[in-house]
Amino acid sequence: MNKEIRAIGVSLGAALVFFGLDFWVLRLGWLLSLILAVLLYGGLLLLTKPRRRIGGIDVEEIPGGEELEEKLNQAREDFKRIGEAMEEIEDEELLADSRKLHQKAGNILKFLEENPEKITEARRFIDYYQETASSLLEKYVRLQESGLGSREAKRLKSQARQALLTLNRAFEGQFEKLMRNELMDLEADLRLLKQTMRVEGYEEESH
Repeated sequence: MNKEIRAIGVSLGAALVFFGLDFWVLRLGWLLSLILAVLLYGGLLLLTKPRRRIGGIDVEEIPGGEELEEKLNQAREDFKRIGEAMEEIEDEELLADSRKLHQKAGNILKFLEENPEKITEARRFIDYYQETASSLLEKYVRLQESGLGSREAKRLKSQARQALLTLNRAFEGQFEKLMRNELMDLEADLRLLKQTMRVEGYEEESH
């Protein structure tokens, strides 16, 4: 949004300067000067307006692109929340588990950015699993900051760690689902390679 506002400001400023030159210096008349300034504004706005892209494709060219971009931004925000909460965790075991979770979330996010057609399949991950993970870590940090050392607080900390272990498995499972086609393609390529080598009379080297 800041880039878009900056593009509008730059284009408008250049158009006003151009209007002043045409009207006061070149004496073209206010109507012609205004028309030229508007044309300049429109042209500059098109050139300087940042292009919204997912996976190297303009959002406007992707079916349902606006909705996919919104969902991807939601995933980015939750990923950021996980990272910020992670940095505040003091318990070493919980910190290690949260780092694994953050790394897996980052891998999924990178995959979705490169494959926008998969974003719809990742709704469960974005809307539930990653949102749950970010909320859980934030609540844990608030509990940690409270300084409570009661039995109840310790029990909740233990449950938080178990939840993180479960979420780590869930993140991995969600990523495998998204990568299913890629894994199948790789498996097919390996089978074809073995068949080709057998037909050509080559033998695989044993290690």
